[in-house]
Amino acid sequence: MSTPTPQDTRTSQDGALPPADRTDRWWEDLAGGRNRLRGRAHLHSDAPALSLDGTWQFRYGTRADGTDLGEPGEIAVPGLWQLQGHGAPQYTNVVYPIPMDVPHVPDENPTGHYSRTVTVPADWTDSLASGAKVLLRFQGVDSAAKVWIDGTEIGVTSGSRLTQEFDVTDALSAPGEHRLDVRVVQWSANTYVEDQDMWWASGIFRSVDLLLRPAGGIHDLATHADFDPATGRGTLTATAYGADGGIVPATVRIPELGIEAAADGTEIAAGEVSPWSAESPRLYEASVSTDAGTETVTLKLGFRRVEVDGEIFRVNGERIVFRGVNRHEADPVVGRTQHLENQDLDVALMKQHNLNAVRTSHYPPHQRFLEVCDEAGLYVICEGDFETHGFHVDSTWGEDGTGAAERPAADDRFRPMLCERSERFVLRDRNHASIVMWSIGNEASTGPVTEAMIETVRNTDPTRPVIYEQDYRAETVDVFSLMYPTHDETEQIGRRALTEEYREKLIGMLHHLGVDPGETGFGSDESPMPALSKPFLWIEYAHAMGNGAGALKEYMDLVHRYPALHGGFIWEWIDHGLLTTDAEGNEIYGYGGDFGERLHDGNFVADGLLLPDRTPSPALLDAKHHYSPVGLEVGAATASIVNRYAFSDLSHLRAEVSTDLQASWQELELPALAPGESAELALPEGEHAAVTVRLTTREADGPVPAGHEIVAASHVDAERLAASVTPAPAAAIAPQQAADGTWQVGPARLDDLGRLVGLGELALGHAGADLYRAPVDNERARTRYPLEARWKRIGLDVARRRLVGIEASGEQLVVRSRIGLDGNALHADVTESWRADADGVELAVTVTPSALWPEDLPLPRIGWSFALPAAPGEVEYEGFGPHEMYPDTGGGTTFARRTASVEELQVPYVFPQENGNRAGVVRAVLSGGEAGSGLELTAPEGLGLAVRPWSTAELDVRAHDGALRPDGRTWVTLSAALHGVGSAACGPEPLPQHVLTAREESFRIRFAPAGR
Repeated sequence: MSTPTPQDTRTSQDGALPPADRTDRWWEDLAGGRNRLRGRAHLHSDAPALSLDGTWQFRYGTRADGTDLGEPGEIAVPGLWQLQGHGAPQYTNVVYPIPMDVPHVPDENPTGHYSRTVTVPADWTDSLASGAKVLLRFQGVDSAAKVWIDGTEIGVTSGSRLTQEFDVTDALSAPGEHRLDVRVVQWSANTYVEDQDMWWASGIFRSVDLLLRPAGGIHDLATHADFDPATGRGTLTATAYGADGGIVPATVRIPELGIEAAADGTEIAAGEVSPWSAESPRLYEASVSTDAGTETVTLKLGFRRVEVDGEIFRVNGERIVFRGVNRHEADPVVGRTQHLENQDLDVALMKQHNLNAVRTSHYPPHQRFLEVCDEAGLYVICEGDFETHGFHVDSTWGEDGTGAAERPAADDRFRPMLCERSERFVLRDRNHASIVMWSIGNEASTGPVTEAMIETVRNTDPTRPVIYEQDYRAETVDVFSLMYPTHDETEQIGRRALTEEYREKLIGMLHHLGVDPGETGFGSDESPMPALSKPFLWIEYAHAMGNGAGALKEYMDLVHRYPALHGGFIWEWIDHGLLTTDAEGNEIYGYGGDFGERLHDGNFVADGLLLPDRTPSPALLDAKHHYSPVGLEVGAATASIVNRYAFSDLSHLRAEVSTDLQASWQELELPALAPGESAELALPEGEHAAVTVRLTTREADGPVPAGHEIVAASHVDAERLAASVTPAPAAAIAPQQAADGTWQVGPARLDDLGRLVGLGELALGHAGADLYRAPVDNERARTRYPLEARWKRIGLDVARRRLVGIEASGEQLVVRSRIGLDGNALHADVTESWRADADGVELAVTVTPSALWPEDLPLPRIGWSFALPAAPGEVEYEGFGPHEMYPDTGGGTTFARRTASVEELQVPYVFPQENGNRAGVVRAVLSGGEAGSGLELTAPEGLGLAVRPWSTAELDVRAHDGALRPDGRTWVTLSAALHGVGSAACGPEPLPQHVLTAREESFRIRFAPAGR
């Protein structure tokens, strides 16, 4: 990083910097920008354009007036300077990283000064002579910038993730090279309305263009392609606007529909059309050309109708369920700067995992993303660049909510800026068929200013509903939404009747935002609030941080039960980890605190369905199953199928069944089934221990390939399965005690304290019953359910064992022990009964927690663990997979025989935690290590199995996946019961049925050297 040198002006090979003006604090101007052109649509035009992306000259300093800029270097545009060696990124979720002193920011204000030369192409000359204009377009600059050409001020940007355009015709009128300077500040008045849950990072992070705008050209375009589901016919209105805001004579053409008509706002009959939906994203190639031949704009139009019909949200007349996700723009190397290929990859992954909707949290996305949503088929809630979460902090407001008047939602100083920003993003994106709702922003309270923003959006585009979560009473918005209501609270909303307790909770939420809810703000049975007459969706619900989110099945069951519930959006799409190295040189994905920040929110930025490198996490596979547009339940003789598509029958899918553990498939006859219909499929007769059914695509559909699995499920016959792994009765070998007090039970060796230390030639260590697993993110200190602190406060992570007694009882060796905890009387009694034959040894375990256990303190797990001395290369197992499964996760896992390496069984969550459990495992073989190191395990009733190159203690102590260190042993964890993972990092705790109470558990395991 360059060292700043204080000065007012500086010369370089590119010329002098603009002179500093200490009287102009443009970055604190609440009016929002200077000299910018009004927002308009992002259009694909045949008018010339010149990309200014590439390498720019760059100076870095700490003062917004530029008086301490350092020596010149180079920087990539688009890009963020903190990820290119200047300053450091900082992550906070809620609180502002600067003093709340509206509209001021600190004098120490990281500043980047960008410079480059610009030459107007020679072939633009004739157009300029005919009255054409040259526009300078910035698609994204964080957080505010001042622009000069040849030292003359051009203007100031406002709205980090909003397109800004400036008329630079006069500034570039002289021939030859011109110097373009852009001074970008990290902190500005914008900062107060851009407090989104993401990295604070700065720079010109989206593309920069020079546009030649022909005289009489199409400066802006508004289209509305409507579809009438009753008649199957479409209508189109297209309006071409000139630079002066008036209608420019132009013609819209859709050759496929035979349309050639004036683009003057007149409704055009399109005849019978194929409508656009997320299931069938039919687009028509269209063009709009000026009648004078000066410009042609091309676009893809989708005919569809979006409407709120009472409590039902409809597209093309049908109720829509949003199987959605919230998406930030993130990349582990370039951060919020977006590789173009990320747009296509993200949409492809969403479609391949049954997602049909995305919310662009919390700002308008890169333009390419919306184009791919149009093409591939995703319903989009397009959101404004607006969040003021830091104003909600109680330490700022005080216990009584004082300071609430400072909220931008209620501060009229912000009204012009925020209304202009709202208009700007709607104008940019309104021609996209995929956008079915507008959201003004996120977590910014409510008040006169947000109401004005909603009105601005409606006036700009009256064709789409508006949503805004913090209008908790839904008085102004068209769709009622909430974040993270519990399962029970959601059911109350679905029933359209709230308990008094929940009403009081909602009133308390309004008070927290500084809003007076009024005496009857949430109504009563006689006078319901407006929200309960409108469609409802979760704007955020399941929180996919680390190992989670739990209970997707139960939440989606509510959507299928109550028509007013329309699904929602998981938080969120991708972990925002930034690729870096720690102090020991380990390559890690960094989060808050890894870049020297004093104020940060840790790994709360790593809470996505994708790992930072865009590898799908088990949570995405879980979501894929519960978001399936086809419901599938498999029984012993039949499979139940429900078509949950809104428009499609099932003729595009193929059904297959496997009745063995090798996944040998045969086709089943699948009825076409219209939307909403169901059927029972007969399964092959026979005595099958496990039956699996899957539905796959017959042909490729956009990014979804042919043969792609849509949904799969298994039925297991527990008795037959247990019989298949239970060996025939064999003569027992009586236990033998040696002179030193150790025991031999067939191939098993136990020390004098009754602990298993060997099996045949295989040495074992750390063997015994335990109650602990590494906490998951949903259980840590920052959550609503901080179980980690409670577990560790009682010493559950360092429990101690005490031998109570050992005795040979006929064919068995019975070992009784107690697991105790330092400093308290909590404990669990363990009885282990060993019985051996010539081929192996069976262990029966009963774990009985003491009656003293608090009822509100779940156990992490109940199980049995041990370590092998050398790492086996692979694990073959018969159980549910291929991905991990916990009591409230694991949708889409099926029962089969699989083989995986130990590495493949791990999930590299950014923050290490419990992971990798395969459920219902009845048999496992660990092999591939040193000679004599193989081991076969059987568990007729099925157990959870996790095989790791490190211990639970290592998972528990490390803060980054890249810092985990194998210790040369293989750690095996068998779980008879596990506590659910929930969503409590931000959402609800595990549902009662997924809570592991301190109860007695009994289970059996058989050990045998591999190959016997």
